[in-house]
Amino acid sequence: MTLLELLKSEGGAMGLEIVEAAATRSADVLGAAQRLVGNVDVIYVPTDNTIVSALEAVIRVGKDNDIPVYAGDTDSVPRGAIAAVGFNYYDVGRQTGRIVLRVLKGENPGDIAVEGIQKTELYVNPGAAEDMGVTIPESIIARAKEVIE
Repeated sequence: MTLLELLKSEGGAMGLEIVEAAATRSADVLGAAQRLVGNVDVIYVPTDNTIVSALEAVIRVGKDNDIPVYAGDTDSVPRGAIAAVGFNYYDVGRQTGRIVLRVLKGENPGDIAVEGIQKTELYVNPGAAEDMGVTIPESIIARAKEVIE
């Protein structure tokens, strides 16, 4: 199941409508974000290289139109996204290394169960939130691994 299918399934179950704005090239990201204006309450930027490479365009649309922008990648928060819950690449590398070690010790890779991410982290950017007309509750800020000022 793709992330978009998962968002539609889970969002629909919660009464949320997912509105898509495709961008196949970085140059298309600004136009895609602009097409969301008036059609969405929030913009979510997934971990997609095409979109993340032009993240500032999405952030500008969010700021100019008071549309909160959230991301799937914690590296997007210092760049202007309000918040992200994501994984730490170092931790994922260590998790992967443990699996590689099992293979190097002779275990058949086909016998090793697929593992999901074991740990996620919350990053928040209260300044970006304010720029987009949102106030992050103190209880959320207190839970964040990283608060970008």
